[in-house]
Amino acid sequence: MYAKAECMDAAREVFESSKERNSITWSAMITGYAQNGEAESADRMFLQMHAAGFLPTEFTFVGVLNACSDMGALVMGKLAHGLIVKLGFEMQMYVKSALVDMYSKCGNLEDGMVVFRRMPDRDVIAWNSIISGFSQNGCGNGALELFEEMKLEGTAPDHITFINVLCACSHMGLVDRGWIYFRSMTKEYGLTPRLDHYACMVDILSRAGLLVEAKEFIESITIDHGTCLWRIVLGACRSLRDFDVGAYAGERLMELGTEDSSAYILLSNIYASQRKWNDVERVRHLMRLRGINKDPGCSWVELNSRVHVFVVGEQQHQHPEAESISEELIRLSKHMKDEGYRQTSQFSFNEELVALGEWHNEDQLELVSAA
Repeated sequence: MYAKAECMDAAREVFESSKERNSITWSAMITGYAQNGEAESADRMFLQMHAAGFLPTEFTFVGVLNACSDMGALVMGKLAHGLIVKLGFEMQMYVKSALVDMYSKCGNLEDGMVVFRRMPDRDVIAWNSIISGFSQNGCGNGALELFEEMKLEGTAPDHITFINVLCACSHMGLVDRGWIYFRSMTKEYGLTPRLDHYACMVDILSRAGLLVEAKEFIESITIDHGTCLWRIVLGACRSLRDFDVGAYAGERLMELGTEDSSAYILLSNIYASQRKWNDVERVRHLMRLRGINKDPGCSWVELNSRVHVFVVGEQQHQHPEAESISEELIRLSKHMKDEGYRQTSQFSFNEELVALGEWHNEDQLELVSAA
């Protein structure tokens, strides 16, 4: 209950106070951590469970594999796969789907396909896992081919299937084909498009540079779409340097009271690129007034069977070798400059960052400009 209510601290207290633990209580904690985005804690709990001598169930493995998927922890995922085979859970449908998802999200499409092809019966969840893997790894053609194969086998696609297919179209710039799939949801399968599908179509149009069309499409939608669609357009405008549509999308987000810190920063960046410093200060003031704080970025990389975590700006989560890594990045930045690298942006990124008050260290400015 606590885990599903996203109260993992309370769930942990109940778990720790329990005098009798079994595979079910361990699995509940592991799945809870995985579902609440705490992948490291899920994997750590799984290792503790194994060390305590409790045998995992198929639900335990689904939670662990989902955590490995989130972190891209391929080695840990392979260890779990070995235990799955040893304990005889390999033929469980949910476990196989989780394995396909794990290998795909870790970039190992070859092993993901091996597991997928060995499934005697493939349900829509299994198809979604492999199609998603190909789509997310930039193999759009493979994702669309699998979708056509899925239809030939007689498996009806669901809402998630179409999200994966539309994402593949977006990455490949297939605007017309994206429209065909989007419209087929209702015409052929009786599925009503949800917000995620509208978001995919906005992304397809935005990536293709059809920003005016994306703007018009958003304004034609009758469902309540909140702020997410304008956020997609704003991000695309920043990349494609369409400041008119970008400013319009950003101001719409401000009107809607978005709490997404990146929207404020993107809009202020657009105004800074045009040297509209009054608008920059207005957006930054609005951000402070609403108490919006920028969430720190976080990334993982697996090296020598160990997952290294990097959190931006948080000293308590600083990597043990952060200082030497920073020195090496600065050295590479200077080397790039010495080799003749020159920034191609039409405006000075340094000026923009200084105007926004985000950076103050000269080495940091030089490093970010080179990047």
